[in-house]
Amino acid sequence: CIGHFNPVRTLRWHYRSLHESLIAFSNSHFYRNRLIVFPSPYGMSNRLGLRYQYVQGAVYESQMNRAEAARVVDAAMDHMVNHAEDSLGIVTLNLKQRDLIEELLDQRCRNLSKTEAFRARWEEDGLGLFVKNLESVQGDERDVIFISTTFGRAPNTNVIRQNFGPISRQTGWRRLNVLFTRARKSVHLFSSMLPEEIVVDE
Repeated sequence: CIGHFNPVRTLRWHYRSLHESLIAFSNSHFYRNRLIVFPSPYGMSNRLGLRYQYVQGAVYESQMNRAEAARVVDAAMDHMVNHAEDSLGIVTLNLKQRDLIEELLDQRCRNLSKTEAFRARWEEDGLGLFVKNLESVQGDERDVIFISTTFGRAPNTNVIRQNFGPISRQTGWRRLNVLFTRARKSVHLFSSMLPEEIVVDE
């Protein structure tokens, strides 16, 4: 459409995020601060806004990060049992991590009535719990999104390879933008990388 219509017009009003921290990065880096964002009447809390949870000592091996997956599953169990009023989605940065989290979650949820009730309730509303990789989350929306950044140190090293799958490619920013804007209430980012360990270059 951009190639065929002039002048280009884009949507301006951002309705999804109930806290401005959830859209601030995308608004600044991808939309040139053109989005009109409603300010939240509440400050950030554990239930609202952006949260970063560092997973210390985790390793990235065979395209999986087991310690990070276990932390995400622990948090998902806590959410389903104690915060059932909010829908939940889980996103990973590759397929193997998605499969690992899905398998661990199914094992933990087996025969647990509270998690079964959570899943059934949100399925009925069309907002069922999902575990997806980055490429398949387009169009989804949930109250709370957990993100497993997946990548990290190789075993027995302090080295983090600066290759982050699809987001390292030329159009990776589009996938990041989709990922960052799926949540209504909060994003919980689980990572075994510290910000300064990611090398920002051209």
